[in-house]
Amino acid sequence: MVVDPDVARLIDEIRDDRTHGAGELARQALGVFRTVTENSQAATSEQFISELREIGQELMSARSPMAPIRNIVKRLLGDISDSIAAGDVGFLREFTVSRVDEIINESLQALAKIISYARDLIAERDKIMTHSYSSTVVALLEEVFPRRGGIKVVVTRSGSGRTGEAIARRLGDSGLLVTFIDDTAVGLNMPEVNRVLLGADTVSAAGVVNGVGSYQMAVLATRHSVPVYVLADTLKFDATKRHRDFDTEDREGAELAAPASLGQTVSIRNPHFDITPLELLTGVVTERGVMTPDAVVAYLGDQPTI
Repeated sequence: MVVDPDVARLIDEIRDDRTHGAGELARQALGVFRTVTENSQAATSEQFISELREIGQELMSARSPMAPIRNIVKRLLGDISDSIAAGDVGFLREFTVSRVDEIINESLQALAKIISYARDLIAERDKIMTHSYSSTVVALLEEVFPRRGGIKVVVTRSGSGRTGEAIARRLGDSGLLVTFIDDTAVGLNMPEVNRVLLGADTVSAAGVVNGVGSYQMAVLATRHSVPVYVLADTLKFDATKRHRDFDTEDREGAELAAPASLGQTVSIRNPHFDITPLELLTGVVTERGVMTPDAVVAYLGDQPTI
């Protein structure tokens, strides 16, 4: 199948995006399905579903470490396949657009529930550290700020990209007192922090996949008895992943240094993701409430692995 140029551009934007969180990108993926549906020339239901499945494969491979994209694609395609007997291709087009809107709304409702649970974890005058862009963490801090006096936030550079700067700028624009630090200064600042808040791209029994540097932050927080909470809806849970092998989405080495300046025997590795063991976490805040690491493993164990 030749992918429509507009659709290919949308998929490339998701593939190349290093700023937005997995939840936001999953909702963008649903928007791709809406565009495909609106532009589809399929004459039969079978042709239409085949077209959507191919786009789904493109989306899932675009950001393989991000469970919500994979899960949201499978959910939508499953719902559409279940409805194929209910009508012709025109009906399926209408159903797809309607279901896309419903799933996006469900995702936003889950975000609101997470914020409502996580709000109770923050006290007045707390100093919070965060790393790697999470739309959920940012939304929580923006909402809590007017309710809790004296909150301060420590934001890391968050790797070689400009993610940390975007977080610091947005929170600063909201009026929060923000200290922006290099990733290498996490240990120096951790003793002054009350809690660490992180997002997630995938939550599995093997650990939490998030922006590289999250693992070392959790280790340092544990060393200083600082609670670590991950904010993630259950759409980010992956019951199939039981080992620590995953796509780290290595970036261009030139983001770190000019390769030619280091010499011929020096190679550069610039991963975008790492994985944090669940035992380093205090809890995972989901739309179902705050789960302990053991509760996360139990929940994953009850989910289908296909």
